[in-house]
Amino acid sequence: MREAVALALAAVVGVSPASVPEGTCEVRDISITWGFKESFRSYISGSIAQGSWEVSGDVGYEIPHFTLTGGTGYVDAARDEGIVAFEGGIVFSGHDGILETALQNPELIITGTREATLVLDVTGDTMEEVSVNQRDVRFATVTWGRGAEEVVPSEGVWGVEGAQVVLTQEGSDAFGTYPAGEVMDPMSFRLEVSPGCLDEGTIWWIPGGVAALTVGASALALAIQRGRRSRGQERP
Repeated sequence: MREAVALALAAVVGVSPASVPEGTCEVRDISITWGFKESFRSYISGSIAQGSWEVSGDVGYEIPHFTLTGGTGYVDAARDEGIVAFEGGIVFSGHDGILETALQNPELIITGTREATLVLDVTGDTMEEVSVNQRDVRFATVTWGRGAEEVVPSEGVWGVEGAQVVLTQEGSDAFGTYPAGEVMDPMSFRLEVSPGCLDEGTIWWIPGGVAALTVGASALALAIQRGRRSRGQERP
């Protein structure tokens, strides 16, 4: 079921407020930082390829990261389904024009708890001089641990720091250069929705939640201890 939902979400490009499903949280603001692959950037800008890259639309570049801002979309309150779509992209070029590959129209599709898929349109010529023109390539998987996530429901903020990005087989076939399973640069994002829209039940690991859990555990331990004492007094 979740795969079917993810595939349906992948077909959505440039989600407008009118198309945000009822009961979900509309994305009001989002910023993503991702270096793509440091070694690849170094190769492109180095003395061998003597190349460069250009960004457009919602995609910018601030050393050493590409930045994505201005995307539109939504997530559900539990943060395990959703999509944010962007316009524009990155064009890598080098070797006097032999290499020219464009990665455009990024979509970050939330496919489960602490996991997502990065979808891109890939066009141009790879380093192996293979011409590519593919839309909606499930380029990479994005995963993160519980400790990398921060959720503040009262402010409508959801942030992830240092998520692992791994190239898929589709991404490898379209981009070339790296095999499937290649670990790319980590990705971070910060997303804002309406205050109070995100669930509170699954965020006990943030500082306030930890404090509440500690108090609850102490009260439970005290109740158990008192019960044991009471039962002990009733025994002959």
